[in-house]
Amino acid sequence: MKKPFWMPLSIALGSMVLLYFWGFLADINFLIFKVSPTYFEIALLPIGVGLIFGVISERIIKLRTKSKI
Repeated sequence: MKKPFWMPLSIALGSMVLLYFWGFLADINFLIFKVSPTYFEIALLPIGVGLIFGVISERIIKLRTKSKI
C-alpha cells in the first residue's frame, strides 16, 4: 500500500488510542472504554475525533501531492 493510505489510517487509530488511554488515566467518562460481565460501554467521541483527524490528514496529503506535480 502507498503512503497516502497508511498515514491517515495511522493518525486516526493513533488519536483514538491516545484519547481512550487519556480517558482511562484521567478517569474521564466520555473517553472511557468500559467492559464488565453485565454490560459493554464504549465512548464514541474518540472514534469521531479519530475519523475527523484521518479525513483532515488525507486531504492535506492529497493537496501536498497535487501541488508537487
